[in-house]
Order: sequence, then structure tokens, then C-alpha cells
Amino acid sequence: MARGSLLPLACCIVLASGCESPRTRVGSKATTADLIARGQYLANGIAHCFMCHSPLDDGDPALPRPETLGAGDVLDEKAPLIAPNITFERETGLGDWSDREIIRAIREGISRDGRELQEHPANDYSVMTDDDVSAVVAYLRSLRPIRRKLPRSAPPLRKGEWVQRKTVPALSSALNSPLQRGAYLVQLGECIGCHTPAHGDGSVIRELEFAGGRRFWLEKGYGVDIGRFDPMLPSAEAPPPMTGRVVASANLTPDPSGIPYYTEAIFIQTIRSGKVGGVRQLSAAMPWVFFRTLSDPDLRDIFAYLKALRPTQHNVDNTDEPTFCARCGHSHGLGELNPPLRMERR
Repeated sequence: MARGSLLPLACCIVLASGCESPRTRVGSKATTADLIARGQYLANGIAHCFMCHSPLDDGDPALPRPETLGAGDVLDEKAPLIAPNITFERETGLGDWSDREIIRAIREGISRDGRELQEHPANDYSVMTDDDVSAVVAYLRSLRPIRRKLPRSAPPLRKGEWVQRKTVPALSSALNSPLQRGAYLVQLGECIGCHTPAHGDGSVIRELEFAGGRRFWLEKGYGVDIGRFDPMLPSAEAPPPMTGRVVASANLTPDPSGIPYYTEAIFIQTIRSGKVGGVRQLSAAMPWVFFRTLSDPDLRDIFAYLKALRPTQHNVDNTDEPTFCARCGHSHGLGELNPPLRMERR
């Protein structure tokens, strides 16, 4: 997951609040308190609102500052790329936005004036049920209004391809199995976006969905998606020299090069502790400090979905020196072990 990415692929993460949500979905008879609790669980956990829409602390990994929750932030000064104030402060925030306008912004990425919201992960949030998106709105309305005026984002110089395709909102009544619920949560968490590499032109390598290898520049306790740019290869379009460390996302498929050794218990322990099997530390590019707030049932559903993915070979490791990978076209640990995609039989 990343903050202030250099491509239109947004991977914005959230504050770990420790809020537990009821297992059942909220419905039309839910109280205001129920809606706010569910919205807090989603916005501070899997829906990852506040790593972008709040200033971050100086920790490693970094977390949103509770006293400025929802006040927005400057993600990239040069672009500029701005995450707007989403508190209900009248002059600098959402002010008199209606619920309908906020829901459209969340699920469709369209502002009340018809502008496209830059870097907003609408394709991922497009699946959000009516119950859940209403709960998020109720929670946002409960936040303390904060006056913080920010400029607008400039239009991107180059549009990139979203890994997640836009979907229709899910029906709460249809999320009846672990696989269905897991697929829903994985889409809200933008997992496919961070764990799928792109070609040099920015187009998605669909054959490697969830197979890892997308690269992130670690700085100040969070990851910045560097997309198609490879810091080991010369490029006229490459970003300025980076002072942080570059890591690649892991292969989440059950292929031997992925996570076939994970059990449900190991998966939950890893997300809760930020250490694989309680030993190897995850990088700050992986938002474990935010996802650790998810309930055990939700984590079990996510794991069930990941176990059902198509096994895809792609060796990726951040403890080895980066080498060129003929499979994804970039450099990462164990890259030399991967054959080109064209060598596969379909």
C-alpha cells in the first residue's frame, strides 16, 4: 500500500483504531450508533481512508494523527496531489455535502461539481454495499470538524490503468460464504492493486494478478508506489533520486513461490504482529498496522479468498539483492529465478 503514488493507482491506508465491528452487516433498522461503529471499523481498517486524508505521525510505520483525523493532507507537493479535508467543516471541508453526494464520491470518484477525484480508489470502493457506504458517511459526520484549507490537485500528467476494474455495489444479502465475503474485503483493501505489477508503459500485467512484484519506495514510515519506474534501470521519466529503500510486494497466491505454507493461524498472526510467523518483519509498505484491527472472522474470510486464487509463479523476496526479473520486467529480490511469461503454456 502506498501514499502519494507517482501513478494514478492509489494505495492509501488508514488509522488503526481497534474498533471491532459486529459480524452481521448493518441494515435499515440499525441505530445511528450502530452505523457509526460500523463506519469507524471500515474507514479505520479495510477501507483505509485516513493515511491519505490525515497528516501522518513520524513513526515507522506511520499512523494518522488522531487530532487531525480527516483534515486532509498534501501527498505530493510537486504534482500537486492533495487528499482533501473530509471533515464536515463548512468552509474547508465537506460542509453541506449531502449523503448522496458523498456516496457518489466514495463509490464513483466524482465530486459534487462533476470533477474526477484524483487518486481516489473508486474502482475498489465501487463494490461497497449500500449499508456499508451509509455507515462510512455516518462515521465521517461524527468526526470533529477541522478547519484546514488545502489547494486542489492538478490533473495528472499521465493516466495509468487501474488494476481493479470498477464493479457494481455488492448486496449485503449476497455475502453469504467466506469466499464472497473475502472477495469483498480484498477489493475494499486494494490488495490486487499493490500485489500486481505493471508493464513499463504502466499497463497492468494481468497474468500476474496477486503475484507480487509491484515496487514501493519506503520513506517516513510508509510506502510510495513507484509503479512502472525501475530505480535500477535508466529512464528519462524516472523520479528524482530516492533516499528511501525500494521493496516489492509479495506473491499472495498459493503457488510454491507465493504463500502456500500459510495456515489460517499464521496469516492472522502475521497481520496482527506484522511479522511473518512471528519472526520476519513486514515492511511499512504492507499496511499490517491498519489491517490488524480487522476481526478474526474477517481475516479468516480474506485468507479463504487468497487460498482460492489461481497459483501463479513469481519469485519475489526483499531480503535478497534485486536482480532483473524477465517475468515482470523489473528488478526485485529473486528476480533471476523467474522465467519470462511467454515461456508458459496456456
